[in-house]
Amino acid sequence: MKIKQAFEDFVVDEIFDVETKDEGKYAFVLLTKTNWTTQRAIMQIARRLRVSKVRVHYAGIKDKRAITSQVISILGVKKEDVEGIVLKDMEFKFLGYSDEDIHIGNLLGNKFKVRADLTATEKKNIKNNLSLIKKQGFVNYFGPQRFSSGSSSRIGRAIVKGDFEAGVKVILSDHHGPEGEEFDKFVLNNWGNWKDIMKVVPRFLGNEKAVLDYLIRNPTDFAGALRNVAKPLRRIFVHAYQSEIWNRAVSKYIESKVKVKWFDLPGHKIAFPVGEVELENELEIPGYESKLDGEFGKFLSVELKSEEIGLEIFRVQSMPELSSRGATREPFVKVKNLKFDGKEWFEFELGKGVYATVLLDSLVV
Repeated sequence: MKIKQAFEDFVVDEIFDVETKDEGKYAFVLLTKTNWTTQRAIMQIARRLRVSKVRVHYAGIKDKRAITSQVISILGVKKEDVEGIVLKDMEFKFLGYSDEDIHIGNLLGNKFKVRADLTATEKKNIKNNLSLIKKQGFVNYFGPQRFSSGSSSRIGRAIVKGDFEAGVKVILSDHHGPEGEEFDKFVLNNWGNWKDIMKVVPRFLGNEKAVLDYLIRNPTDFAGALRNVAKPLRRIFVHAYQSEIWNRAVSKYIESKVKVKWFDLPGHKIAFPVGEVELENELEIPGYESKLDGEFGKFLSVELKSEEIGLEIFRVQSMPELSSRGATREPFVKVKNLKFDGKEWFEFELGKGVYATVLLDSLVV
């Protein structure tokens, strides 16, 4: 299955729960964007408003190559400020004010409309799988958006292991497209010559510029350079590493019980069950307070050993703000209002933190 290339072929609308009023510290805005990452959109919005990007909050990260709608909150701006923003491929609808900023608890889920190219075999598989997925749900893997090209997980691994230079190297030398790849080669060939690298950094690489600006003044302080990346994004790096370990452990857990079909994700593979399978209800995402008991604990222990780490490593001594206790995640999730037109269009609703691409891959197994 291949999702079609036009932006209107992947539409995501946030399902949210927010209450607004006529006055308050935060302006709540419905942001609709096309072909923008959430982080880059936030950076440009802050620049237009002439405020720090830390004053702009959001509940969830949305896809780039799509048309997406989500609520953001902005500290200390007025309705007329919001309505004066003009940015290409973005629309803004002022919702009202609140005394609290937007947070993950405001996000209930997402509504999707997706168009895909499907082979005759895939259409047949979808028809066969629809009833099972409606009954059992599908495996709640973290999807490819969590991992970028695989770089997010590698940066997270470097952070928790305290190898900050390795983390900075991934940030500065892992990009796509002709301009990005040319820059990557220059970075690796001129490592340590921060002023020279700064002269050729592409305009669209904001985090990279912040890292380089710090390194020019502090040439070997890679931990300090990483701190110039926004804390929410650094947390995403660590979460991506935890998520990859969880995905791999769940895949091996499922493989131990039933026949599987493997799919590629950035940096690793995931296994989809062919038929019904029973798993423990809540599976540990690794963190320093996680438990390695039960059936799943055995598989999680194997993955941690393969990484040559223990759970305590997620208590990040050099960056305690990135420490993670761990959490649990349901192995299967249900989908609401799942529809397939028999040809190319899907419509469905998913809870927060659940990935549409994983559902679509599950349907074609």
